[in-house]
Amino acid sequence: MPDFAGSTWVRLQYILGLQRLGVDCYWIDQLKPVDPLIHHHSLEYITSRFANLAEQFGFSDRYCIVYNEGESHFGMSKTQLEQLASEADLLLNISGHMKPESPLMRIPRRAYVDVDPGFTQIWGAELLHLERHNLFFTTGQNVGTERFRIATGAFDWIPFLPPVALEAWPANIDDRCTRISTVADWHASQGAWYAGELYGGKQDEFFRFMEVPKLADKQIELALTIHQTEYRDQGTLLDNGWLIRDPYFFAGDVHSYREFIKYSRAEFSVAKGGYVKSNSGWISDRTACYLASGKPAIVQSTGFEDSLPEGLGLVSFTTIEEAVAALATVDNDYLKHCAAAREIAERYFSAEVVLSRLLAAAGLS
Repeated sequence: MPDFAGSTWVRLQYILGLQRLGVDCYWIDQLKPVDPLIHHHSLEYITSRFANLAEQFGFSDRYCIVYNEGESHFGMSKTQLEQLASEADLLLNISGHMKPESPLMRIPRRAYVDVDPGFTQIWGAELLHLERHNLFFTTGQNVGTERFRIATGAFDWIPFLPPVALEAWPANIDDRCTRISTVADWHASQGAWYAGELYGGKQDEFFRFMEVPKLADKQIELALTIHQTEYRDQGTLLDNGWLIRDPYFFAGDVHSYREFIKYSRAEFSVAKGGYVKSNSGWISDRTACYLASGKPAIVQSTGFEDSLPEGLGLVSFTTIEEAVAALATVDNDYLKHCAAAREIAERYFSAEVVLSRLLAAAGLS
């Protein structure tokens, strides 16, 4: 999905972090059939754009795009991919779907990396085939503990924080920045049912906190993926002080995504309802990028407060009143919050720190 730069950055942080640790790491991806008469990009555009990304970030000889169930391979050849799978020590499957015939099944340590806690555990083995893995990592800090409200079954989840390659995300602390912002998908996960209850997506949470900009007298910018036909929802957002930005223009590639955050003043964001209701302890990879950039993050609580310092640089809220108060608190001591944000990123989210621990947990220290 070349236009969804946040998703690209999730994977890129691993590549950059592992490279810094001296690990030979490869990006293997799969792509369904592309028809430019139906889809908005051609195969040539997608593959050339990815090749440019690999060149820019130093892994141009270490990627493979498996196209249409193996009909074609871009980057590494099929033979090179199969050889790699026979020699590799660890697979980090970031929310992907593993097929039994995949050559990656030859890798002895196969870790599923859960970046959608709560929903992953609900869908579990039935939809995601978790049983094809033998290690399980999750960005839900409470998953597998008594604080988490969803059963985890036979899978032993290891919590970790989303890594950020700090050298790619330098601090830009500047009191002149005015944009309070976030990057979001209006339709991010419409929800899942568990024990007769709905664990919702992000849309409902936006409606719960719809009046925050108006009550705080602060405009909040959303680089928001939303359908053009959803004019009523867009109108409601605009009437309450949200400013909708074109996500493809403001955050549609890895560089514009980073600049959108770099020149923001702070992040304000809600979470998916499922993260909140399950008390997953999820923290966003996007929020980690804001923190690394020296931007305070004001985010809806998912129960992560037991795992991260909260109140300075990173401020959580559960009610509209708390959200409005948090915006004022950050603004009143802005530079102190900025410094704390970067400090949190360096201490907790540094890719070298996070991935060193992950490798050790996988038996590869």
